[in-house]
Amino acid sequence: MMMKRTMISIGGALALVLGGTASAAGAPAVNDGYDWAMRVNDEERSQSAILAYEVTDTDDQPLAFTCEEGGNRIFATITGNSPDLTAVVLASGDQTLRLKGTTDAEDIPYFTSEEIAGGSAFIRSFAANGWLRMTVEGAATDMAGTASGKQAITRFVAFCTG
Repeated sequence: MMMKRTMISIGGALALVLGGTASAAGAPAVNDGYDWAMRVNDEERSQSAILAYEVTDTDDQPLAFTCEEGGNRIFATITGNSPDLTAVVLASGDQTLRLKGTTDAEDIPYFTSEEIAGGSAFIRSFAANGWLRMTVEGAATDMAGTASGKQAITRFVAFCTG
């Protein structure tokens, strides 16, 4: 019984350290100025979309997902991290996904993950929750959407998997 209480206490402390307070439902707080936004590119033969966690009208974008319409394949991208980055961990709700990938370090390091199945348990959890926690090289960042951001996540997943 004592061990269980200790684990809960440690978990609460980690939630505070890793990005603010968590709500009663376990979702992290929305970060000021950040939200999820979706853009569709229809200039190519097939339509593609990007879902980015960003500050509007800036280059501040710690994580983005890309896909082709109905392709059921999603890729994560991160700009500006270590040129040696080979993996990230994403978690939403009770689903965790370790993504391997490669970093192109020619100018600004640009990490691209391996394929994520559009119907994977992680993607379903992310769409249902409207938030995720990204851990890169031991540093965790919570990325929670506003109501508008949660709608963008849902539209993106439907676009990629429909």
